[in-house]
Amino acid sequence: MTDADPQVRVRRRWNDPVSAVASIGRLRELKVRNDPGGVCSPLPRGFLYARVWCDQLAGGDALHACDAGSAPHEIEVCVLDRDNPPAVMLELRRRLRR
Repeated sequence: MTDADPQVRVRRRWNDPVSAVASIGRLRELKVRNDPGGVCSPLPRGFLYARVWCDQLAGGDALHACDAGSAPHEIEVCVLDRDNPPAVMLELRRRLRR
């Protein structure tokens, strides 16, 4: 991990017990979502989400059942304050406002 491109712990959903790590530079299309989409339970508040390719996640096998024949896949991940250092969250919020 370098200061220029720190690592970010991500989950598929805000309450998912499984997490993976991605380089901050690999996260795209940051947004705050407060709707679950699909048939999921309502979100208790807005959470920061981003898109990333599944092959750019360290430990991502537990997050995403990847079909090697059609890989890589673009997935949406949730970034939680409790999983990441304040400096990382500050940088992500700065990028969100761009």
